[in-house]
Amino acid sequence: MNGRGTKTLEHLLRRFAEEIHFGAVMLEVLEKDGFELTHARPVAPRSWFLRAKPPQHIQEGFGLAPELLFIAVQGEVQSRDLQRAANEVVRSGLRLDGNLVIVTDDGHTRDGGWPLNDRLERMPGRDQRVAWVWGGDRIWRPLSEVLRQSLPTYDIFEERDPVRGHQLMGRDAEVMELRTRVLRGDAVGVFGLRKSGKTSLVRAVTDWLDPASGIKTPDEEKVASQACVLWVDAEGLDLATVEGVADDMLAALGRRMRAAGVSYEPLAGQGLAGLKTAAQAILDQGLRLCFAIDEYDFLFERAGNLGPVPGVSRLLGLVRALSQQQQGAVSLVLIGRDPEHLSVPQLDGVPNPLLAGLTPMWLGPLRAPHDTEMLRKLGRRVGLAVGHETAALARTWTGGHPLLHRQFGSALRDEVRLHAPGALQKEPTDPHCARAVERFLDRPAVLEVDREIIALLSKRYPAAYTLLLDLVESRDPQAAMKRSSGSLGPGARVLRNFGLLDEATLALPRHLSWYVETLLPTQTQVAV
Repeated sequence: MNGRGTKTLEHLLRRFAEEIHFGAVMLEVLEKDGFELTHARPVAPRSWFLRAKPPQHIQEGFGLAPELLFIAVQGEVQSRDLQRAANEVVRSGLRLDGNLVIVTDDGHTRDGGWPLNDRLERMPGRDQRVAWVWGGDRIWRPLSEVLRQSLPTYDIFEERDPVRGHQLMGRDAEVMELRTRVLRGDAVGVFGLRKSGKTSLVRAVTDWLDPASGIKTPDEEKVASQACVLWVDAEGLDLATVEGVADDMLAALGRRMRAAGVSYEPLAGQGLAGLKTAAQAILDQGLRLCFAIDEYDFLFERAGNLGPVPGVSRLLGLVRALSQQQQGAVSLVLIGRDPEHLSVPQLDGVPNPLLAGLTPMWLGPLRAPHDTEMLRKLGRRVGLAVGHETAALARTWTGGHPLLHRQFGSALRDEVRLHAPGALQKEPTDPHCARAVERFLDRPAVLEVDREIIALLSKRYPAAYTLLLDLVESRDPQAAMKRSSGSLGPGARVLRNFGLLDEATLALPRHLSWYVETLLPTQTQVAV
């Protein structure tokens, strides 16, 4: 931090100590504990945000982000304070830990006041809120001590929603590739199995490009952005007509503008014509424009077997036309299972606007050593010392699938806590990892992933499905591959695209082989 920034921070910390009556003591305890304050700002009357770097041994010991976020409130912290904290994570350049916030207030000292922990548990949200308050003796415990006691109690592995910022691990190369393509104005499709991290990957790029697109509720602060990202989830759109889809996209654009503190409000209910007008207005301001459509498959697979949204080619054609008129300034990111819907020559009876114009990015499993790094880093957060045997076993059973790798870690945590309930940190996992496999296979999330893989392959990719069954049953994977047109055949290509086939050994992830051998015959008999 430069000299001017240092003076500004010192001034803000003095204000904090004056305005929050416990502020001076809090700062003193943090300094003695080795935390380095980096930012401070008031966010509401008697409510402040602080950011601090934890000591190196705490950061590395628990796999923390480079900085921690503090909410300090004189009075009682409210849900809106926690929502502001979620927004702050996005605005921070994602140096903050999106799963952790340190909360302190003095509501428990008032007549009838409830303990802070009890109040935090009643507030919505899946992140970990660590309550840091003084005791009845008015003495503050060192934050490092509080973290050592609190962090292992929260199962950070048990995360099924898209992760953000610090929690996205092992995808640096993919993030850089997608960022380059978006800045170049490409149309990109991010494809892969569900829960493989596609949305998290794209969010990492769009959060960096346009923080306002990632803030869920508006607040008073303007957010600097390099572009305008129009982000929608097709599963939640009005899919009756393409005009309805365009109206939903205009509404999403309006929310983004309000979050950024921009006065421009696109006209509602104007359909494709309104979307075109709004897009052109953004481009005329010299901003880049990025359309991001999550779960794009729903534009083509509506409920009730209704097929594609009538006129969907007009929407894609509009984006294509804008990108051609403003080369390099308009990009499109589609997120979904596969590119099959976009590979047909015609849509709605006209040439497919994206045929040969969409760059596919297949997002497979986490590769070594990134899968082990993730397991060990999250393990440190919950007090586990993940060993070599554990890491190898996790890789064998999950294949590196991000959600399943987390599920293995969560099963491992449960197993360790069962046999070592008093351990709060650095408990070796290798003595427990074999027993964790059974817990892992019992988890509904694992069964859901396997069921979806089998349903997808059997319905859409019969050659890949046949090869999958043959590989499970055969003792000679090379022979099975030859029976399926070889390693360049359609079946092998699909399995590779989805990250289900190890290139070197032709092995499948054990969770999938186990599912086929154990549960698929039963399901087939029931279906018959």
